[in-house]
Amino acid sequence: MIQGILTFQFILNETGVGEIEPEFVPIKLIFNNEKFTANNYSELIEKDDIFAIFYQHTTGVYNVSGEYSNYHEGRLKKTPFQVLSYFRHLDSGSQYFAISIFTLDDELGIFDETIKVLGNNLDTIFKTLDTAKQTKQISLTTNIMKKLEDELKFAIYQVDRLSNLDKLQKAALIFKSDERLAILNILREFPLSKREMRSFLETIKENPNIDLLLDPFLELNLIHRDWVRGKRDKKTGIIRDQGEFLFLTKDIVLARFPNETLLNHLKESNSELYLKYSERISKYFSNYDPLKQTVDETKKLASILLNPDLYDNFILMRNKFYPIDKIPKIFSEFVDHEEMLKTLKEMDITTEIKDENDRTWVFLLTDIKPLIIFPLYQLTKIKDVLKSKGEESQVNFEVARKALSLLELTYPETVEF
Repeated sequence: MIQGILTFQFILNETGVGEIEPEFVPIKLIFNNEKFTANNYSELIEKDDIFAIFYQHTTGVYNVSGEYSNYHEGRLKKTPFQVLSYFRHLDSGSQYFAISIFTLDDELGIFDETIKVLGNNLDTIFKTLDTAKQTKQISLTTNIMKKLEDELKFAIYQVDRLSNLDKLQKAALIFKSDERLAILNILREFPLSKREMRSFLETIKENPNIDLLLDPFLELNLIHRDWVRGKRDKKTGIIRDQGEFLFLTKDIVLARFPNETLLNHLKESNSELYLKYSERISKYFSNYDPLKQTVDETKKLASILLNPDLYDNFILMRNKFYPIDKIPKIFSEFVDHEEMLKTLKEMDITTEIKDENDRTWVFLLTDIKPLIIFPLYQLTKIKDVLKSKGEESQVNFEVARKALSLLELTYPETVEF
């Protein structure tokens, strides 16, 4: 859960004796947790951690001329929270930053895009605020402070929406994260112990939270965890390959599908748009193979499902089609409705069709669903290990036997979305 977003300006104050005292002056502090206020925000983040974040943003960039900005992700040392922060250095020399504070259980990768959108909007806000302060324009300062407050509140609202994902969005999490994609790919080869998986993930990201990364797989019943009895080394007496192992029992692909609900509805109602829509669908899917879809394409589909406003629009279009000028505006006032429709059209999620009266209608061109596949490809590998009793393989015989047992057990299971 996001605790709040705090904005500061870094100022170097000169004392009466010529010394310099650095200070982080609060600008606007917006809290999502009611226990925190402007009077006790140090319980969220202490001054030492603010300095540490500032150092992360500015180290190595002292010789950079002109305006620049960057982002930082990390864990606080003084309080039990983690942060996503945005820093902006202006031509005037003024320095501003916004710190978004999360609990340790939050998966920060989900919120990257939301914080980057906020950062883009803060570029203009910080610059305007800096100008207003330097020129002492009180009315402009008041207006831009209200704009800043609105942006911070909206960012928190978007983060809250991303904290309550449905099953389809949780499937998208697998393809949003490089770490989860790595888990999927390595388990397609063969089961791996949780300890070995953690070591493998540490080569991708420092201090990975493996339980958090496994959550979507476990919730969708794609991975099973089970204890495996190890094998004693005859020479050393040491038991090897014993512990908790991870087994892939269902494979998954995030894919596009025709929307049969709309097709059937148009056909049954004898709509004049049915022929045009069905032809558009047939043309697209005649050249589409979900199993040949690139990783980048899959990540694009995941990004739609994990963008709250694009996802709302996608769900809206799943069951109905609309005249382009009558699409319900169910989104926040901060959202550019036309830009959103443009994005969905460019990504081949929606398509536009004109009727006999030259009126433009918007349809869902491609639905997005997980394609759940039984990992039949693993059986040959498992049987080879069992035949050799593991003697000619690096894989433990007991691991292979457990893998086969779990595949047989879970074969009839289905995952509903």
